[in-house]
Amino acid sequence: MKRIVGRVVGVVAAAAMAPILVTAAAQAAPGTVYFHAGGFHCAIAGDGSVGCDFGSPMSLQYSFLPFSFPVNEIVIDQPWLPAHPTFDAGTPYTLPGGNPGLDSVATGAGQWGPYIEHAGARCEVGFHGSFTCRSKGRAFTSFGGSITA
Repeated sequence: MKRIVGRVVGVVAAAAMAPILVTAAAQAAPGTVYFHAGGFHCAIAGDGSVGCDFGSPMSLQYSFLPFSFPVNEIVIDQPWLPAHPTFDAGTPYTLPGGNPGLDSVATGAGQWGPYIEHAGARCEVGFHGSFTCRSKGRAFTSFGGSITA
C-alpha cells in the first residue's frame, strides 16, 4: 500500500510541476542574433524572421517584376510574402557600434564561407562573395550590388 501511495504522490507532484516546466521552456526561446557580412548588417529574431540593413542603397529585383528599385533594408518576416523592403527610420537590424562579424557568430562553414543557422533561418556567404538568407520558405540573394528575391 505504501508503494502505491508513493507512486500516486509522485504522479500528482509531476502533474503539478508540468505547467511550470512548460512555461520555463517557452521562455527559453532563442533570442535575436546580430551579425554583419560585407555591407549587410543583419539580425535573425527568435521567431526566424531575418532583417538586414545595407551600408548604401541596393537594387532589388523580383522575378515577377520587369524593373528593379533601390532599397536600404530587406526582411523575411512572413511565409506568404517574398523577402521585401521595409522603410523603417534608422537601421533597426544594426546594433549601436555595429554588429559582430559573421565569422564570430557562425554556426558552421560551408563550401564558400561561414554560415549561421538560428531559429530556422540560415544566412551564408556564397560563391564569389554572394550573400544569401533563407527563412520561412523565402530567400534573398545579393551579388554585385543587387538583390534578387
